[in-house]
Amino acid sequence: MEQTLSEPFQKLLPILKAAGLDKITHISELSGGLSNHNYKISTPTAEYVFRRNADAADSFCSRTQERFYWRHLANAKLAPELLWVSEDERYYLSAFIESDAIEGGILEATIDNYHCENPDRENRARANYGQPRKHSLSWQALEGLCSAADYLQGQDSLHHLPLAFEHDPLADAHPNQAHSLLLTLLLQLRDIPKGPYGISITEQWQEYHQQMLTFMASSLIDGELSQIGGDWHGRATQLLGIQADIQRWTDTLADCLLQAQFCHRDLNPHNLLLKDKRLYCIDFEYATASHPLCELATVLATHALTPLQQHFLVQQYLAKHPYLTAEAIFAVPAAIEMYWVLACYWALLMAAQQTEPRGHSEYIAWFDFFWPQIS
Repeated sequence: MEQTLSEPFQKLLPILKAAGLDKITHISELSGGLSNHNYKISTPTAEYVFRRNADAADSFCSRTQERFYWRHLANAKLAPELLWVSEDERYYLSAFIESDAIEGGILEATIDNYHCENPDRENRARANYGQPRKHSLSWQALEGLCSAADYLQGQDSLHHLPLAFEHDPLADAHPNQAHSLLLTLLLQLRDIPKGPYGISITEQWQEYHQQMLTFMASSLIDGELSQIGGDWHGRATQLLGIQADIQRWTDTLADCLLQAQFCHRDLNPHNLLLKDKRLYCIDFEYATASHPLCELATVLATHALTPLQQHFLVQQYLAKHPYLTAEAIFAVPAAIEMYWVLACYWALLMAAQQTEPRGHSEYIAWFDFFWPQIS
């Protein structure tokens, strides 16, 4: 087998052997991750996911905390089982779940809102959004961008609907049943014990902001910009310009919070797997106890849902929510805004830690991809 693998895969073999895998029939890289690298490992008897953790991501998460929540969700049958961790915490081995296709279509969208400087990403956006959907597609094909302004505009178009539904009005409707599957998952996650870890949206913003200021200070050497300066410094200045807005959004979210709950905090389509009509989560680097609207906002911001699907999801998720006030529905736009704000901070902080120009440029491009979604 070793003679048939390319050199990058050859280097994985000793690590895989340490994980107990020595009869490997195939290795392929899995797409979708923005920082870590994931590989599908096939053996004669089973298939696995092997993950190499990115060093830069260590500044954003505790690996101990990540594994704590991963194992909790695996026990709840909401995540694949974590099977092995290397001593240096660089490598994980987990069970592989072959994601099913979701039946139904998705509304055609335009590419206008998905332009970015990275050609590969723009090509991917065109492939995902520039043509009609088939009637059976992967969950990842539901990827779509939604700003707070987009959400509000969509909801304004549904002014004739009742404030709440007694049942699913889309049970037999086009385009798909993503809203129902997502609601089931959100309600299941709400019941997960929140554990000993936690951070509020305000605290997360302040933590990211302080890291950004530290990098800004270190980027000035004898009054001139260092390697991370220039394009990076300009983006940091953009974030400095919306601090009053961020304060207003975080205040709005704090006002409707009664109690924190478990939150995955990154429920984008690439972190969800559909199997036997239920969703499973992967990637728990940001999992912690936090604001319940974190989960809802991430789903709304990253899934190509129709306004009616969004309406149903919001109404059903917030109905008698035990950890939110009745005014929480008015804070949903602020939660979406903060999802994109934190995404911009994340991209900028990841860019600052890259040692190669290509990696730096990649994360700057992600910042430019996220930034237009902020009002």
